[in-house]
Amino acid sequence: MATTRITYTDGTSEIVPITMRATCKAEAHAIDAGWGPITQSPVRSGAYAAYAALRMAGRSMPDFEHWLDTVASFDLAAAKEEPEEGNPTD
Repeated sequence: MATTRITYTDGTSEIVPITMRATCKAEAHAIDAGWGPITQSPVRSGAYAAYAALRMAGRSMPDFEHWLDTVASFDLAAAKEEPEEGNPTD
């Protein structure tokens, strides 16, 4: 699962897991809002996917545009790697 590090204008940051559902919500919102497909507005769509993920996690949020005013940047964060298990037959 992809994760995004959001840095806010107040200097705080958080890592948000971006689910497939959040990405689909961003795609639907982009079309409804007239942004075009994700490929035409990847930054705004990526921001909306992070916003949708936060809302789906139960966060109380302002509307997207007001929330976006509080975001300084967002970057793909490195996913936590799961340790590989050895071959059980070795």
